[in-house]
Amino acid sequence: MFEHFAIYPLGVLIGICLGALGSGGAILSLPSLVYVAGLPVKQAIGVSQFVVGCASLIGALLQWRQGNLRWRQAVYFGLAGLPATRFGALVSEQLDSTVLMSSFAVVVIVSGIRLFWSSGETTAGRERFLISLLAGAGVGFLTGLLGVGGGFLLVPALIAFGGLDVRRATGTALPVIAANGLSGAAQNPDHWNAVLGLAMAFLAATLLGTFFGLRLARGMSELRLQRFLSLLLIALGILVGTLNLIGK
Repeated sequence: MFEHFAIYPLGVLIGICLGALGSGGAILSLPSLVYVAGLPVKQAIGVSQFVVGCASLIGALLQWRQGNLRWRQAVYFGLAGLPATRFGALVSEQLDSTVLMSSFAVVVIVSGIRLFWSSGETTAGRERFLISLLAGAGVGFLTGLLGVGGGFLLVPALIAFGGLDVRRATGTALPVIAANGLSGAAQNPDHWNAVLGLAMAFLAATLLGTFFGLRLARGMSELRLQRFLSLLLIALGILVGTLNLIGK
């Protein structure tokens, strides 16, 4: 556990992203577990799902207490995502690790660009039920396939199709991320049980960051937080893609 000490500050950063933005946690956790902790890709996906799922569940309860969680939208986004998570996990088991990490890099870069250009969009759209179900299913599939929580897609979707503003979309995304992540982790418990000590220590660091992120979100501009995360995602995607291509 202690030989992976360098990963724990990254766990704090992941928690900050989850608490402040409702997104970005699993996107950061997967490369951290692969390139810093040295876990095999599929094992890292399992640990990422477990850690981000647990941290998101705690964050969701705290957001609920603050009045920033809308359960109706969370339920139908979440219900659409759960079966899709199973399907994504089945597809993931059939793919080579290089393909998975390349796909991960593309998703991260595209989501970073999307988040940057949409970071000024704070006005809630009209609630659209059917499109919300499709968005929830897409997020669930990515969770199962790549171990990402999908908050970077959920928050904009909840704003555009769920009729929520940024702050409530951030809080409402967390129980959906928790449901998707824990569902994925439950399907492959051997992946994270084998490194349970590392997973629990990484979770503790992530929870610490989540508490800090929730406090940070109260005092900082959402626009500044979103743009910081978008640039971080783009840089991370380029780094992961480059490392994957050169075979390290």
